[in-house]
Amino acid sequence: MKKPTLSPTTTSGFFDRYISILDFFAEVCGPDCELVLHDLSCPEASIIAIRNGHISGRTEGGTMSEYAPSFVRLVRSGGYTRNMVSHVDRIGDGRIIKSHAFFIKDEEGELRGMICANHDVTNLVKLHDFLHDRFQFIRGMRPAPEEEGVAVESLLEPDASSGSDYDIEDLMDVIIEQGIAEFTVSPAEMGPKERMRFVGMLNDRHLFSLKGSVARTAERLGISEATVYRYLKRENLRQL
Repeated sequence: MKKPTLSPTTTSGFFDRYISILDFFAEVCGPDCELVLHDLSCPEASIIAIRNGHISGRTEGGTMSEYAPSFVRLVRSGGYTRNMVSHVDRIGDGRIIKSHAFFIKDEEGELRGMICANHDVTNLVKLHDFLHDRFQFIRGMRPAPEEEGVAVESLLEPDASSGSDYDIEDLMDVIIEQGIAEFTVSPAEMGPKERMRFVGMLNDRHLFSLKGSVARTAERLGISEATVYRYLKRENLRQL
C-alpha cells in the first residue's frame, strides 16, 4: 500500500528539533558555510530554515538546489544507503562551493528531509594558487626528495596549532572532485591509463604540493599510495 504524502503542516513539528542544529553549526562553521534544512514533502518550497543564506541568495520558503533532487532520487531508489553525500561545484558567479547533504529519515526509514551544508572554499583555492606560485622559487632551491620523481608534499604543511587541517582537506577535496567531474567515468570505473591521466591532471593543478594529498588521492581512486607515486614518477619523467 502506498504511503500517504505528508503535507508541510504535518511535517513542520518533525523538523523543529533540527533548527537548533542549524544554529549551532552556523556559529561553529562561520559565515562562509550556508546551512539549509529542507522538507522534502514540499520540494517547490522546501527550505524550512536557512543560515548564512547570502552564499546562495536563497531564503526560507525557497526551493532546493539543482543537485538536491538527484540526491533524493538516488536515496529513494535504494541506490545509496549512506546518510550523507557530497559534491563540489563552481556556481554562476565563479565561486567554488563544497556541499554536503545529510538525509533525515523517520522511524520507519522513510526519507523526510535533508540538512545541506554549502561551504564557500573559493578563498582556499585562491590561497593555494597564490602560495604555489610563491613556492616555485623555493622548490627550485630545495634538494631532490627521497622518492625519485615524486612531487614534494611538505611545502604547504598545515600548522597544527592553527586548526587548519580541515581547510587543507577541503582544498584537496575540491581539486580532486573537480578533476573527477572532467571524466566520463567514475573513479571505480577508471582503468590504469585513465587513473594515470587523472593523477597527471592533479599534478598539473599543484595538488601534490599539499601534505597528505597522495594518501587522499589513493583513497579516492581505490588504489595504493605506491601506485600514485608510480604514476607521479612517470608523469615527471614525461615532462622532462
